[in-house]
Amino acid sequence: MQKTTCASAQQYLDRLGELLGRLDAAAIDALTDRIVQRWEDDACVLVAGNGGSASTASHYVTDLVKTAWVPGLRRLRALSLTENPGLTTALGNDIAFDETLSFPLESYGREGDLLIAISGSGNSPNIVKACELARERGLEVAALTGFDGGAIGRMADLHVNVPSDNYGLVEDVHLSIGHMLGQGLRARLVGRTPAVG
Repeated sequence: MQKTTCASAQQYLDRLGELLGRLDAAAIDALTDRIVQRWEDDACVLVAGNGGSASTASHYVTDLVKTAWVPGLRRLRALSLTENPGLTTALGNDIAFDETLSFPLESYGREGDLLIAISGSGNSPNIVKACELARERGLEVAALTGFDGGAIGRMADLHVNVPSDNYGLVEDVHLSIGHMLGQGLRARLVGRTPAVG
């Protein structure tokens, strides 16, 4: 897989600015609305990533649960599928690495939940397998990708692509999208009346 790198900080900053300017803001807002729907339904948002994107998945959950929380309202139920290193490494060692996300998804995911899959290439086998299982089980799938979107971009219900083959740039933009989602969720919840009962 061809990957580019930047030779200077200025080149990196220039390319980062270009990519941010090319983001599909409407798709990001649509994903925020789908997260709000899960909050309204008391359904769960599950986030999955591989490698550096595993850390991004954890960061998304932090923002969706803590940053987006409005005092007096119930918090969003959200979970990163990579938060248990014991389970992840046992699955990788004892079963297969491509099961490291689908296995916990099978335990936690329910019909009507939302899976947010984050992958630079869109082709990581464990991410692809988790997306396939999610679709089989009636979860909605949102894919955040780089490169050409890969397999998960083609199978997602909603796809936000960062059109670059530079992993650092793609991962930076994915992290920014997580902040957009967390802040957008909070903005949509402010002013709502707490549920009674």
